[in-house]
Amino acid sequence: MLWLDKLDIPPAQKVKLRECSQLDLLLSFLTSMFTYEGMDENLNTTFIDLYCSLIPSATCGIFEYKGKEYIGYATSGGLIDAYGYPVAYNLNTLSYPKATDVIKGINGAICYNNSIRRPDTILLASFAELFTLCDTAQRTFLQNARLHPIYECDNSIIQQQVEEAFQESQEGRPNSYVTKSWSKLDASGQPGLKVNYLSDYNAIDKLQYLSTYHRDLLYRFFGLFGMSYNDSAKAAQQSVAEVTSNDKSSWIIPNDRLKERQKFIDQYNKVFNHNASVRFSDAWVDAYNRYLEGGVEDE
Repeated sequence: MLWLDKLDIPPAQKVKLRECSQLDLLLSFLTSMFTYEGMDENLNTTFIDLYCSLIPSATCGIFEYKGKEYIGYATSGGLIDAYGYPVAYNLNTLSYPKATDVIKGINGAICYNNSIRRPDTILLASFAELFTLCDTAQRTFLQNARLHPIYECDNSIIQQQVEEAFQESQEGRPNSYVTKSWSKLDASGQPGLKVNYLSDYNAIDKLQYLSTYHRDLLYRFFGLFGMSYNDSAKAAQQSVAEVTSNDKSSWIIPNDRLKERQKFIDQYNKVFNHNASVRFSDAWVDAYNRYLEGGVEDE
């Protein structure tokens, strides 16, 4: 993201761009969780999970307009049930096709992101902010570590000798020779050459703590959605029982999301006479099989 530094925009806006980039990465991870098969070939199924993750209602649906099927994000149609949930929905695309008073399983199929019908926006934004803060701190440490010393030379002769010493070092020469004027004190008691170090070289060690924190963030985020993050340092501190216990809790949310999408596909098949299905994508299938086997990946 160093190219952002070259853009003539306010610093706060650059930070927001970095956060948006992080959010896109996390959202791409979530939208790759499921594979939809057997649906109308004109449907872009990615929007099922995009709408469910981002739209405030956490709801989308499929409707028919002029003989074609469309995926639309859902808003309440007005009438609600005893639990406060809409009975009918208005479905909107990003262009013209729209539908009103869509009832799930009757004249359309309705999909909820999860059983509590909440989007992922706050969670994604929170993690995107944390990742951005961590990356910004790492960039700051690295940039500060690159600051070279500033040499105060008492005269041009010393300056020339300093430059020659650097050149000889670049050429691989083992030794450099200078006059005593480098260390000779002037009338104020200062040496002919004074070196000002702008970098705190000990601070570079703190990068390891930022790297550990970055891995912890990945571990936390992936763990929410059933995916383990292989980290030998983390695994070394945990027993097999602890890792297996973490795996069990990490599949609560993915299974809940899958269940809602299976209900949605059942409606879709009923209304539109298809034989579609939804499942975890291959990466999640592998992780889920490991979870069912109760095993831990080999290091």
